[in-house]
Amino acid sequence: MPNQVFTDELATNSSNKSQTLATELGTKLSDLFKTSSALGRYFINAEIHAFRNGLVIADYKLTFHMPEEEKDQLRNFTLSREMVYNVFRQFLYDQESESDPMFIDPASLKMVLGN
Repeated sequence: MPNQVFTDELATNSSNKSQTLATELGTKLSDLFKTSSALGRYFINAEIHAFRNGLVIADYKLTFHMPEEEKDQLRNFTLSREMVYNVFRQFLYDQESESDPMFIDPASLKMVLGN
């Protein structure tokens, strides 16, 4: 988030500044995925785990529900890393204002599969 300034407070998860930014970013990510026509019905939540230096870098976790009867198809297509990444990236390119404090640089997006 290039419009945020990293401070020692952001490195401490229990600080007010870190918690406030985590809530705002979590809400932004949740709103994005909840309103996605492809992913919205499967989205559960977005958790912000930490902030790191380098402008402000957020470590986050996205959680999706995979109904058992559709698990293989969802894992391979609808909820694949590529699909989730592309929905997120398109949202970032569609952001209206680069001056918004919560602006996320689309080129900075990195996503890995977790458990």
